Amino acid sequence: MRKVFGIKKSPAEYVASCSRNLDTILDAKTLEEKKTKCFNKLENNLKDMSIMLYGDGETQVSDAKITKLLNEVKGSSLVTRLVMNIQDLGFEIPKTISKILCYWLHDKERVNMAIDYFKVNTQLIPHLVSHFEREEVYLPCSEVVKEALIHPELLKPFLPEKNDSDNIVFKVLDYVAMKDLAFSAEAYGMLDAIINCKLSKEHTLSKDKETDHKKIVAKWLNSNFDEFWKKVHTFMEPNGSHLMIKQMLKLVYHILKNHRNYYVMIKYINDASNLTRIMRLLRIRNKKIQVMAFNVFKIFVANPQKDQSIIDILLPNREKIAKFFKTLGEDEELDGQFEDDLEVLNEQLGVLDKLRTAPNNEDAKAEQKTESNVAGTETTKDVESNTTQTTDKTSEMNAVPTTSVPDSNKPKLDSTSSTPEGNSETKKQ
Repeated sequence: MRKVFGIKKSPAEYVASCSRNLDTILDAKTLEEKKTKCFNKLENNLKDMSIMLYGDGETQVSDAKITKLLNEVKGSSLVTRLVMNIQDLGFEIPKTISKILCYWLHDKERVNMAIDYFKVNTQLIPHLVSHFEREEVYLPCSEVVKEALIHPELLKPFLPEKNDSDNIVFKVLDYVAMKDLAFSAEAYGMLDAIINCKLSKEHTLSKDKETDHKKIVAKWLNSNFDEFWKKVHTFMEPNGSHLMIKQMLKLVYHILKNHRNYYVMIKYINDASNLTRIMRLLRIRNKKIQVMAFNVFKIFVANPQKDQSIIDILLPNREKIAKFFKTLGEDEELDGQFEDDLEVLNEQLGVLDKLRTAPNNEDAKAEQKTESNVAGTETTKDVESNTTQTTDKTSEMNAVPTTSVPDSNKPKLDSTSSTPEGNSETKKQ
């Protein structure tokens, strides 16, 4: 690897040299031999520029040179042309382009410069997303998209509140469905960054920006609720990929526990079909899936303002659910925190009869309907507090015993799910 002290060119000279070599590469009249030489020169120059930013592990970088280099980059069309032709630049060059852009996007002192650049060149992010399925560039494309769309200023134009089937989120979900596991996992990383503001190790975001990011996503989820969940649920079929189920349960859990998504959570957990779906996933004999499904299931149980359809599923299963929790508590891998969780959940199970008994007079019925409305009453604020508290308490559980759920619309837990034999069978796996 080249040493920083061995770099002879100035930042301006590197940018100019890269531009000339790129011109030659993109010229259709250029002979192959000359094009190959220009490829090598462009690759080496970009690597030197990357070393100016990151160093080589032995020599400290110069802050003054970093500033000059990024100013030169911003003042030229080099980056735009490199990104818009990233699919034609082989394997090594796109990786180095990604490293340079990712540095720019998470460098605290110069990040605003990068944001301004991407805001002006609005074609860059869509181009990177559209070329994600190319094997040689899917990682560089994904890395830049994740680093860019963490910033609320860059995310907002791509998450309009109106329903748009061509939205970037739906495009990324299509990539998640790709059969190649490497592509699918990387696409999920993009989705997690966009929806849950998942940061890379190198990236930090101010609390204000993180809040703005989550507000943008919450508005978009509200406006695109049905279409979004329809796509997500296609990955949560019991006979589907276990890896995909785990990823999507993790996504669902983080969406529901984020208080910015409160109205999304209330609408989701008061839909009986969603409860049925999660209960079926508890049947899967995979410990990690059971843990993740259980964490989502607890949000349904912890909601003190359950819809009647939710009560109609939980009430017939109340005793078996209680036994299920008790058996779960006997798992040696669980810590003492489970006792607190069990107490809260048993309280909610204990009042199911009262919730099911509706008042006879019309005024009381109207009052109950108002209290159930997610449009925003003082009572719903308590739901948010109680539900968030419960989900936070139990997020670290490490095991869930097998639960059997029939395929009817009102599933019942299999009696074997609360037996020690059922639990030991899960452990053996």
